[in-house]
Amino acid sequence: MMNRPLLSNLGPTSWYAIGAVAAIQTLVLSWMVYDRVSLLRSGREMIAEVLPVDPRDLFRGDYVIFGYSFSSRQLVFPAGVRRGDHVYVTLKPKEPGQWEIVRTEAAYPASVEAGNFVLRALVENVYPLTDSKAGESSGSVRYGIESFFVPEGTGKDLEKLVVDKKLAAVIAVGADGKAAIKALVIDGQRVVEEPLL
Repeated sequence: MMNRPLLSNLGPTSWYAIGAVAAIQTLVLSWMVYDRVSLLRSGREMIAEVLPVDPRDLFRGDYVIFGYSFSSRQLVFPAGVRRGDHVYVTLKPKEPGQWEIVRTEAAYPASVEAGNFVLRALVENVYPLTDSKAGESSGSVRYGIESFFVPEGTGKDLEKLVVDKKLAAVIAVGADGKAAIKALVIDGQRVVEEPLL
């Protein structure tokens, strides 16, 4: 007895279901691309000096992992914040490329002073503060701007420039606090731009 191919056993309802799933997946991917392109095109730009580590991704070429003066600090979270929550970190400029943390809140602040930026961050770790009367905790976050893919073979060169303190990142920040690295700046000149498509 010959085995018929599995797909030939599918009825019209199954084909409609497969088509619907494919359409939903396409819409989700399209929205993700649109969301990122929109952020890179219309987000406010801030420039931050970076401190990278240079691992290698064999599938995409070189990428650099960045640290910032504001990302290496433990934050104080409002009561009730847990691992996996989003918080909003307000930054104010100190010196060119340097940012200071003003406060961390569980919701986007109602008002933001001119010149300040609010970044949405994902809480990675939470530790109780024993001396807090308000139930606050401390911990670390990820901003989503910690890694950046660069053209193949350029990661080591960028790492050397950072040792000489010549590298900064242009970060696009949306009205909702989402952030993405838009470009890299070396000695005040943009050298690597994130392609919009």
